Amino acid sequence: MNRFCRHSFCFAILLLLLLIDFVDGNNAKTTTLTKEPTIDENNNNDAAVPTKDSFTTGLSDMVTLHDGNRIPVVGLGVALTGDKTFEAVQHALQVGYRLIDTASHESYGNEDSVGDAIRNYIATSTRTIQRDDIVVITKLWDADHGFYPTLQSMDESYDALNIGPIDLYMVHSPFQGKIIETWDAILYYQQRGYIKSVGVSNFGIEHLQAMKDSGRPLPTVNQIEMHPLVYKYRRPLLEWCQQHNIKIQAYGSIMHGYTEWLEQSDVLMTLQKRHPQKTTAQILLRWALQHEFLIIPKSSQKERITANAQLYDFELSSEDMDLLDNWGDAVTDEERNLYEKDWGWNPIDEASVKLGKTTYWPDYEGVHWDDEDNDNNDDEGDGFNEEL
Repeated sequence: MNRFCRHSFCFAILLLLLLIDFVDGNNAKTTTLTKEPTIDENNNNDAAVPTKDSFTTGLSDMVTLHDGNRIPVVGLGVALTGDKTFEAVQHALQVGYRLIDTASHESYGNEDSVGDAIRNYIATSTRTIQRDDIVVITKLWDADHGFYPTLQSMDESYDALNIGPIDLYMVHSPFQGKIIETWDAILYYQQRGYIKSVGVSNFGIEHLQAMKDSGRPLPTVNQIEMHPLVYKYRRPLLEWCQQHNIKIQAYGSIMHGYTEWLEQSDVLMTLQKRHPQKTTAQILLRWALQHEFLIIPKSSQKERITANAQLYDFELSSEDMDLLDNWGDAVTDEERNLYEKDWGWNPIDEASVKLGKTTYWPDYEGVHWDDEDNDNNDDEGDGFNEEL
């Protein structure tokens, strides 16, 4: 072998060795990034920061809905917060929340306070915040189902909030039926630019399947009662929604506030010993995030609003998650659905599937809405008229 060949051969060997070292180095880096957080001998994992491939790594994180719009993973719920709503929303926005969940005046009764708080925060904040940076959800109450009553209720919500287009509008439940007729009204309102995204709350598989069978666009979000006691019971619904790219937004994540579960449960007491710097509420909210649920913990107390956002400096282990996932195995059906126990509220299981009139969508032939002459005094539906 001549000198040139020997030098070429050695050079080739050197390049090969460098390439192998480079590949091994990159593999080592990849392993470091995806490695499970280390748990100490007491299984205290508070120091473990969620890995980079986590569903969410901070309060500002957002997810993309199947219509292309984006909403925050974490928001503030203001159900029945009454005259404390304004200050609660103001504080949440100051902490960094960018999603507020409310509902019509027949149910939560605070859309006006939510809108006032948002406008005030934008006007007075030292941060550069615009309306589009904040996502607002509101909902249609059951008594307003039907095409024209829905249009009237949406118009009232739009006026009460007074913040421009509603980011996400939901049907509160399938109770009172007319789910397709009602949905068609919401799609009609969306077409005219008054709603960005459409969703539902408390809809079960049968209700959603009826919407799919009708050929209508499916909701982007299904907001349901979700905590460890109902998790396994709701797995079929969770899987159906996942298959159809419908995000699950959990309410009641903190056990509907029941102290018997939050302060007396052996499961949560065990987990709090493993995470002594965290409250049981934070542990439950972290569980929801690790299942990739959107969350809207409700509170009107500033310290709790702040605490409910402090979810990103620890991570539950697989053992922790299993303990919570299986918690519902030990409870009865009567204990599992906390809102049914308290309010008799379980639309997913109890609401029948009633479609209502199905001829409006997609052309809305004969439907007229006079935007400029909507005086809220029209008995036929707030300025909406149908040609028969």
